[in-house]
Amino acid sequence: MYATLCVKSGSKRSGKLIGTHQKLDKSARLLLGQNLPVARSFPIAKEILRFEGMQGPDGLKRKSPGVDEPEHFILPDNDDGVLIGYIRDHHYNLVQALKKGDRVRASFEAAWMAHAITDGLTPAHHYPFREERDELVGDADYVKVFGVKLKGVSKGDTFAETMRKNWLYLGAGGLMTKHIAFEYGVAYIITPARLVSLQPKDFKRSDAENADFEKAFYAGLERVVALDMYQRFLDKGWTTDLAIDTREVLIPEIVRAITLGWASAVNQAKLELKNEKK
Repeated sequence: MYATLCVKSGSKRSGKLIGTHQKLDKSARLLLGQNLPVARSFPIAKEILRFEGMQGPDGLKRKSPGVDEPEHFILPDNDDGVLIGYIRDHHYNLVQALKKGDRVRASFEAAWMAHAITDGLTPAHHYPFREERDELVGDADYVKVFGVKLKGVSKGDTFAETMRKNWLYLGAGGLMTKHIAFEYGVAYIITPARLVSLQPKDFKRSDAENADFEKAFYAGLERVVALDMYQRFLDKGWTTDLAIDTREVLIPEIVRAITLGWASAVNQAKLELKNEKK
């Protein structure tokens, strides 16, 4: 999803243009506060959003393409456990930060955890993108302009090879082009929406009080995968039915999973602090 295509860094309107991750995070933080009173000690949305955009995973990809990039892909039928491992790590670190009252670290972990959850539930991230990209681009270096690597623009052995590879990757109908087109569609749907309209209508306070972040993630993944949204997009592009499923199912499931991920950390921190005092 998009987190770095919003207005300039530091603007009061940052995340209000095409900051998909930012808007989902704000909706989830609102839902958390409405259903878990103990979350008053949790970072507010403004603090969390400091670690999105150019300070988040997408920003890292722009700053240093190809270097230690967190790639949040998951193949539902062949889960290698890498993505849930990222989420577990951020969850653990978030719990520790909450216990220490470290709001800066808690804000960072909450933002990066939410980013991984969002990407993991996004249908475009359920496609074997990495495998096709590696087959297409291989170990080719990135093209440089004034010494700066251009993300996704690979360099072949010859000019013709460079053009061919990049057309298949970035040209009309290319691998990355289709990925971007799907995520732009989601951004278009989410941008004008009110925060409360992004939330799942069946969310209950007991859900937050008994949150299990892994169970929540995989339950949301199952609901989204059942809709086969990305294949439908590849077959017919953006349709009315696909837009409705995005608004009514995909986005609420992402907000639910982020909220329950954060709620789980709040509950765990509270429980561990209580046990340590015994």
